[in-house]
Amino acid sequence: MARLIRYLALLPPVLLAMLFGAQGILWLVNPARAVRFWGFPVPDGGMGLSSMIGALASWCLTIAACLLLALIRKQRSWYYPPMMLIGLFAVGRIVAGVAHGAPFLPERFVPELIFVALLYGAARAVGSPREA
Repeated sequence: MARLIRYLALLPPVLLAMLFGAQGILWLVNPARAVRFWGFPVPDGGMGLSSMIGALASWCLTIAACLLLALIRKQRSWYYPPMMLIGLFAVGRIVAGVAHGAPFLPERFVPELIFVALLYGAARAVGSPREA
């Protein structure tokens, strides 16, 4: 039974690695399509477009790479960067809504916080932390 729970705990990181990996690649090859997931327009060009593609592709691909390393190496420490990136993204959404007049979007930040909790559970299922 404990083995089944450990395998189930690894399902969210696998799915999130696939989701963020696909999003990262999509940002590199077709930003106009990738932007539909995020809910904002793609800049027409210039530094805004370059910065958006670079930032979001790197953000998504970093999460995917860290999750893949966590799954392959079975080291708890690889779960922490994705948890921090996604968790701080959710905090940024909350601050934007409360302090800066942006729409308050619980339908966006609640799933992000749930993702962090699921990744925390996966990190706990790995066992004791080991150094790389």
